[in-house]
Amino acid sequence: MKKYLLVLLLASLIAPGILAQKTVIGTVDYKYRLVGEGAEQIAGMMPEKMVIKYGKNGMAIEMIGGMMTAMMNRTIVNGKTNEVFVINDAAKAIYLMNEDEIKAEADKAEDAEVEKQEETREIGGYKCTKYLQTATVQGMTMTQVVWVTKDLKTPDYEGDAFKGVSGQGNMSMDFDGFPMLVEVELPGMPVTLELEVSNITFEKIPDAVFEKPEGYTVKDFSELNPYGSM
Repeated sequence: MKKYLLVLLLASLIAPGILAQKTVIGTVDYKYRLVGEGAEQIAGMMPEKMVIKYGKNGMAIEMIGGMMTAMMNRTIVNGKTNEVFVINDAAKAIYLMNEDEIKAEADKAEDAEVEKQEETREIGGYKCTKYLQTATVQGMTMTQVVWVTKDLKTPDYEGDAFKGVSGQGNMSMDFDGFPMLVEVELPGMPVTLELEVSNITFEKIPDAVFEKPEGYTVKDFSELNPYGSM
């Protein structure tokens, strides 16, 4: 079960650091879907969706529903302070990465192999191109299919803090566009996890969204356990 939660954690880090045309400042919803034999056995672990807020000076990734929310609710990148932290609301805890951890994870973002394919399809009204992305994460070789539109892009974020979020999964974000659909094969099972954009709202995101909540205890990032006690 731990390896499936690892896949969920990595899948929650798919969006930062990509290049395209129209800048997405606002909120993007990704719906979760399992496809394949035995999908119902792990359906209860899956979040209902992942919500990513792109602001001018930061980014917030929130998991809605599922087992992951008991351990981590939001991953925040604050571009003004160059900080990366994970929030656990139930524990009122903030897990803050130090500078060395941010730099190390940023370096990993360049390690994955990305291969552009010829195949295209329309997703959510956008023409998308297929990419294959392969990386080794904690000894596991992971391959995912990413369908990317060139019509959208994230803000032009700078600094290791943003690179470090994508680097946590050792999954490079070297796409010429914005990911509309990600297909991840779950290790050891004939099941594919799909994350597809279900809604995009273009709106200004206040900087306060990317700040640490008051009254929470700040802890070292190394204390974060995304697997719980399983």
